[in-house]
Amino acid sequence: MAAIQWTEEEDIALCELWVEALSHYMPRSWSSGPFWGRLLQHFSVHRGNHTRAINTLSFRIMKICMDCKRLEQLHTAVEHQWGDLGEDDTIQIALINYRHEVGCEFKHVSKWKIIRFFI
Repeated sequence: MAAIQWTEEEDIALCELWVEALSHYMPRSWSSGPFWGRLLQHFSVHRGNHTRAINTLSFRIMKICMDCKRLEQLHTAVEHQWGDLGEDDTIQIALINYRHEVGCEFKHVSKWKIIRFFI
Protein backbone atom coordinates (compact mmCIF):
# COMPACT_ATOMS: atom_id res chain seq x y z
CA MET A 1 0.00 0.00 0.00
CA ALA A 2 1.43 3.36 -1.04
CA ALA A 3 1.98 6.07 1.55
CA ILE A 4 -0.56 8.87 1.51
CA GLN A 5 1.14 12.11 0.49
CA TRP A 6 0.94 15.02 2.90
CA THR A 7 -0.77 18.14 1.62
CA GLU A 8 0.45 21.65 2.35
CA GLU A 9 -2.73 22.22 4.39
CA GLU A 10 -2.06 19.10 6.50
CA ASP A 11 1.56 20.17 7.08
CA ILE A 12 0.47 23.64 8.20
CA ALA A 13 -2.24 22.22 10.46
CA LEU A 14 0.27 19.77 11.97
CA CYS A 15 2.79 22.55 12.62
CA GLU A 16 0.17 24.81 14.21
CA LEU A 17 -1.13 22.01 16.44
CA TRP A 18 2.42 20.95 17.36
CA VAL A 19 3.30 24.49 18.46
CA GLU A 20 0.04 24.79 20.39
CA ALA A 21 0.63 21.43 22.06
CA LEU A 22 4.20 22.35 23.01
CA SER A 23 2.91 25.56 24.56
CA HIS A 24 0.61 23.56 26.86
CA TYR A 25 2.29 20.20 27.28
CA MET A 26 6.02 19.63 26.98
CA PRO A 27 6.78 15.94 26.42
CA ARG A 28 9.70 14.39 28.24
CA SER A 29 10.71 12.68 25.04
CA TRP A 30 9.64 12.62 21.42
CA SER A 31 8.26 9.14 21.96
CA SER A 32 5.89 10.27 24.70
CA GLY A 33 2.66 8.40 23.93
CA PRO A 34 0.21 10.82 25.58
CA PHE A 35 1.69 13.82 23.74
CA TRP A 36 1.43 12.19 20.32
CA GLY A 37 -1.94 10.63 21.10
CA ARG A 38 -3.33 14.03 22.03
CA LEU A 39 -1.79 15.59 18.93
CA LEU A 40 -3.27 12.87 16.70
CA GLN A 41 -6.69 13.37 18.27
CA HIS A 42 -6.59 17.13 17.67
CA PHE A 43 -5.21 16.65 14.16
CA SER A 44 -7.97 14.18 13.27
CA VAL A 45 -10.68 16.51 14.59
CA HIS A 46 -9.10 19.58 12.99
CA ARG A 47 -8.55 17.95 9.61
CA GLY A 48 -11.40 15.45 9.61
CA ASN A 49 -8.68 13.01 8.61
CA HIS A 50 -8.51 9.64 10.31
CA THR A 51 -5.93 8.13 7.94
CA ARG A 52 -2.84 9.29 9.85
CA ALA A 53 -1.20 7.34 12.65
CA ILE A 54 0.88 8.57 15.57
CA ASN A 55 4.13 7.41 13.98
CA THR A 56 3.36 9.29 10.74
CA LEU A 57 2.66 12.50 12.68
CA SER A 58 5.86 12.26 14.69
CA PHE A 59 7.95 11.33 11.66
CA ARG A 60 6.47 14.17 9.57
CA ILE A 61 6.95 16.90 12.17
CA MET A 62 10.50 15.73 12.91
CA LYS A 63 11.34 15.84 9.19
CA ILE A 64 9.88 19.34 8.88
CA CYS A 65 11.72 20.44 12.04
CA MET A 66 15.07 19.12 10.78
CA ASP A 67 14.70 20.99 7.49
CA CYS A 68 13.46 24.14 9.22
CA LYS A 69 16.24 24.02 11.80
CA ARG A 70 18.84 24.12 9.02
CA LEU A 71 17.12 27.10 7.41
CA GLU A 72 16.95 28.82 10.81
CA GLN A 73 20.69 28.30 11.27
CA LEU A 74 21.36 29.81 7.84
CA HIS A 75 18.96 32.68 8.59
CA THR A 76 20.83 33.42 11.83
CA ALA A 77 24.18 33.27 10.02
CA VAL A 78 22.94 35.82 7.46
CA GLU A 79 21.81 38.12 10.27
CA HIS A 80 25.21 37.86 11.96
CA GLN A 81 27.12 38.37 8.73
CA TRP A 82 25.05 41.13 7.15
CA GLY A 83 23.27 42.77 10.07
CA ASP A 84 19.78 44.17 9.66
CA LEU A 85 18.93 43.68 5.99
CA GLY A 86 15.24 43.37 6.68
CA GLU A 87 13.38 40.08 7.00
CA ASP A 88 12.56 39.65 3.30
CA ASP A 89 16.18 40.03 2.18
CA THR A 90 17.49 37.92 5.05
CA ILE A 91 15.19 35.02 4.24
CA GLN A 92 15.96 35.25 0.51
CA ILE A 93 19.70 35.00 1.18
CA ALA A 94 19.11 32.13 3.63
CA LEU A 95 17.03 30.32 0.98
CA ILE A 96 19.78 30.79 -1.61
CA ASN A 97 22.34 29.45 0.88
CA TYR A 98 20.06 26.49 1.67
CA ARG A 99 19.70 25.62 -2.03
CA HIS A 100 23.47 25.88 -2.49
CA GLU A 101 24.24 23.78 0.59
CA VAL A 102 21.52 21.12 0.35
CA GLY A 103 21.14 20.98 -3.41
CA CYS A 104 17.39 21.58 -3.58
CA GLU A 105 14.81 24.25 -2.91
CA PHE A 106 13.53 24.67 0.64
CA LYS A 107 9.87 23.61 0.58
CA HIS A 108 8.71 24.60 4.06
CA VAL A 109 8.80 28.41 4.28
CA SER A 110 5.21 28.70 5.53
CA LYS A 111 5.88 25.96 8.10
CA TRP A 112 9.22 27.48 9.14
CA LYS A 113 7.41 30.74 9.95
CA ILE A 114 5.10 28.80 12.29
CA ILE A 115 7.66 26.66 14.13
CA ARG A 116 10.90 28.61 13.91
CA PHE A 117 10.86 29.75 17.53
CA PHE A 118 10.15 26.22 18.79
CA ILE A 119 12.98 24.36 17.05
